[in-house]
Amino acid sequence: MRLLTAIVAAFACSPAIAADYMGKVLAVSNGDTFTMEADGAKVRVRTGVLSSMIEGTTVHCLQVGEGTVCDGRSRPTSRDRIVAQCFLDRVDIAEQMTRSGTACDWPKFSGR
Repeated sequence: MRLLTAIVAAFACSPAIAADYMGKVLAVSNGDTFTMEADGAKVRVRTGVLSSMIEGTTVHCLQVGEGTVCDGRSRPTSRDRIVAQCFLDRVDIAEQMTRSGTACDWPKFSGR
């Protein structure tokens, strides 16, 4: 029941760094966007996740098309940003948020 995706945007206007991100969360901007350092670059990720859940932790973001629940339902990029499924340890961040009531399902992409 992994339900939401994350939209990842590199700070620079350059193409995506990689499809698979692992890095420490440096800051949470506003409750739905966080900045992580991955492979020596700062990457902004929009997820809808609460800062108390991920700030200061290491997260893993897997781009759509690389084995996510949204493969075939969503494009791997949107508006020059990477669309990804993100995990804290082995916990799907979006799934956890949906179960806790801090996010809701978008069936078009989740397949329920």
